[in-house]
Amino acid sequence: MARPYRRCMETQMDGSAYGPTGYEDECERRLREGAPPNLLPMRMRLMELQAHEITRCMDALSRVSRDLLFGGFTALRLQGVPLPHTLQRYGDTVGGDDLCVLAPRRNARTRLCGARFYHMNIPLQIVEPMPGIRCVSVVCTWFMLARFLSLEELVTLGDCLLMRRVAHDPVTIEDFDVFVTRMEKLGKLHALGRKRAPRGVKKARRAIALLRGNMESPQEARLSLELRKRGLPEPVANPSIILDDGTVVRGDLVFVDAGVICEYDGAHHLGQLEQDRIRRAKIECSGWRYVQVTRVDMATPDARAWMARRVAYALEERTGVRYPTDDVIPLEAIADRELRTMLPAWGRVA
Repeated sequence: MARPYRRCMETQMDGSAYGPTGYEDECERRLREGAPPNLLPMRMRLMELQAHEITRCMDALSRVSRDLLFGGFTALRLQGVPLPHTLQRYGDTVGGDDLCVLAPRRNARTRLCGARFYHMNIPLQIVEPMPGIRCVSVVCTWFMLARFLSLEELVTLGDCLLMRRVAHDPVTIEDFDVFVTRMEKLGKLHALGRKRAPRGVKKARRAIALLRGNMESPQEARLSLELRKRGLPEPVANPSIILDDGTVVRGDLVFVDAGVICEYDGAHHLGQLEQDRIRRAKIECSGWRYVQVTRVDMATPDARAWMARRVAYALEERTGVRYPTDDVIPLEAIADRELRTMLPAWGRVA
């Protein structure tokens, strides 16, 4: 697929806030309502949402006499990014299906049906996913949403932006690091009228410590974080594995030394059960221990606890090491531990 037209630039703008509420996976919503799940792969669903959002933005632009700059969930949809779950208390602030528009000044808001206007007093990175449609870059959007997301969802969103096949311009963990470093230094720039760094900067710094960059879906990222919170070793995301017959496959989350593969199967796998069965048989016949995880295993705290015990048992079976999984380690504590092992970022250019 050809990459959409995009022109990058940077500008300075006043502004604060973002887009929609508690986002729910389309498959989960359909199952809850008793409707058949959407079996389309995630990337096809994102392409549909992207096309729909482009149409909405073009319609909004046709109804106003000035350019609009889109942010928040609107910017994510425009760039084909899976939407995160927002913190419940911010549902009305970030939520809904309204377009998210960034205003250049606090009092420079336009009356526009179906749109919410916000302002943010930070330097913004602006891209054009389509000619005439301007929005903030994915890294800038990620930072702007930091205060409205849990640490887990912020990491999940970051890992989605780092996926291999994306509709937006590729980004690296260094891009996140550079942007957050600039935001940390903003608190010292009194010329901009700031007395402190923007809200969410501490959470963003913690999130960077947990980014891995090899995930293929939001649920893979959530599953990896859940296993780490349960005290299990950190798996390798999506490594290539050579099976006994010479076939090369990718495992979602792999404990290489233990010979254990943990895979998340989303709803679209219901349409490829036969292929999945054959693939799993080949993996197990090559000596790997296979643990399957589905949406049901991630739906509730009890389900996640049982899922972690299954993975821990598979690891114990292979290594003889027992991993207690009853206690949940706060993700903040894991991030702080990671940060202590990282080199300080002295001398970075803002």
